Amino acid sequence: METQTDPLYCRWSVLDHLLKNLNKKYDLDETIVPNLQQSKTLINYYTDDPTDPTRIKEVSRIDGLLNDIEQKLLLTAENEGEEYTKKWEGYLLDASKGVEVFRNVKIQSHFIAGMPANFDFVRFNFKEHIAEERFMEICEYENVIIEYDEDDKSVFVFGEKPQITLALQEMSSFFAEQMD
Repeated sequence: METQTDPLYCRWSVLDHLLKNLNKKYDLDETIVPNLQQSKTLINYYTDDPTDPTRIKEVSRIDGLLNDIEQKLLLTAENEGEEYTKKWEGYLLDASKGVEVFRNVKIQSHFIAGMPANFDFVRFNFKEHIAEERFMEICEYENVIIEYDEDDKSVFVFGEKPQITLALQEMSSFFAEQMD
């Protein structure tokens, strides 16, 4: 039996997988990826302390983003046929009930107390796995949030623009290692 977990996260996970499937074949609406990234960040922000009234206010925003993404992706999924679309609708229905449809989706977040919900981010991919501990030290020192994608090769850095710039300067050695 599937494990039960946060329905917002489960929906995000299904939409992320659907995006990866459809992105290989179709040109998708350009708002989908940034909205999916923002919803992931907001979900992590909310689930870090779901009793905080400020964070609770983000639930409707998260739901709105996920609904918009779902609508756009399912519209594109129709190009794959009725059976394909119904399969993904079933996944989304299960996810909305808190069923973890896809396992091993790793989200690592390190939220900084008081960080506003609207902040800038940068995403980059490495060829090989990176030394996470040093990377995380830099992020903590520069007061930014870091998230790794499920393959530990895609990295998102969130925060205010000046802090992101400083963190990226400190991380330059990681980029150099990947170029060798």
